[in-house]
Amino acid sequence: MYFSKLRHQQAKDFSLLNKFPLLKKRNDQYDLQLLFHADLIELFDSQLNTTISVDFLKGSLAHRQQFGGGRGQAIAKAMGLKPGITPSILDTTAGLAGDAFVLATLGCPVTLIERSPILFSLIEDAVERASLNDNFQTILKQGFHIFNCDANDYITKQLTTSAEAPDVIYIDPMYPDRKKSALVKKDMQILQRLHGNDDNTSELLDNALKYARKRVVVKRPIQAETISKKVPNTCIKSKKTRYDIYTIEKM
Repeated sequence: MYFSKLRHQQAKDFSLLNKFPLLKKRNDQYDLQLLFHADLIELFDSQLNTTISVDFLKGSLAHRQQFGGGRGQAIAKAMGLKPGITPSILDTTAGLAGDAFVLATLGCPVTLIERSPILFSLIEDAVERASLNDNFQTILKQGFHIFNCDANDYITKQLTTSAEAPDVIYIDPMYPDRKKSALVKKDMQILQRLHGNDDNTSELLDNALKYARKRVVVKRPIQAETISKKVPNTCIKSKKTRYDIYTIEKM
């Protein structure tokens, strides 16, 4: 972890909480380093010599919001967005919050779960920076909440309370490692190194099916196997992605 003078206390608190070393400058001894700049938090990968951050107001997310296809895109259809229907969504694998942000811009109240404290800090910083923007204020008012915890733990806890369940639970497991790493974008390579392979997705699906009100949606590579032996009710496909949809049948 590296920090500016203005971010010293924040970086120190994060370091103590998560038991990470606190550095005064970048150090190639560490593959991944969280950089606390005065106006931005970003993650530096010394092996790839690149940084990643989250920005809801410009860059790829802003472009996707503007040109992604609105409610006509595959992910919106998979979630069940229709005229007059805007479901609440629990995103159990937030990552860099790209899908969650797109769904929020379409009017969905979204709760994000991210187990990595590093990715959580990137999203939290992006929310803080975007909160001064009027359009993002609308998103915050409709509901855009993020929690740093394990998704299975979160759902299990919610099942024992009277908390209102989301209409849709979204699961986007880490894709299997590819042999040709050049095919994987740098930000996804970094996420894979942070998370490794998701080995509890079958359990997460089981818990999600108990908690969601209307459906569970699982994002997969177009030719990948389902994440469990349960057969989805239907699926929606785009060029490289498949959304497996499990509808909920309540008694």
